Amino acid sequence: MKERFQVGFDVARERLEASALLLEEGFPADAASRAYYGVYEAARVLLASRDVRPATHKGVENQLGHRLRNESIELQIFSRLRTDRQRCDYELDRPDPSRVEAQLEDARRFVKQAEALIDEAD
Repeated sequence: MKERFQVGFDVARERLEASALLLEEGFPADAASRAYYGVYEAARVLLASRDVRPATHKGVENQLGHRLRNESIELQIFSRLRTDRQRCDYELDRPDPSRVEAQLEDARRFVKQAEALIDEAD
């Protein structure tokens, strides 16, 4: 994998690690937000590998659906985590820790799938 893409995936995994630590320490809303940002970074890298660079979160979501709908990646994970992150950050939602744990597992799967798609293209 090209180094510029690897750096982005390293950032994505760091955000997932931060999510796990926040969840462990009793901060499920912040953990949900960090899980989303891990997925967001992986999605941005994946789109950049196809020379697509959306300027907004909604743009990333739209381009994922447009460009990758027939690929081996669970795009609904991005949408679901984006919605949950907005609820936690802006509507002060306090999610159940078990729900955030499941989201974190989904986020890890999304990052792995995104990385695999780039590896396949190389």
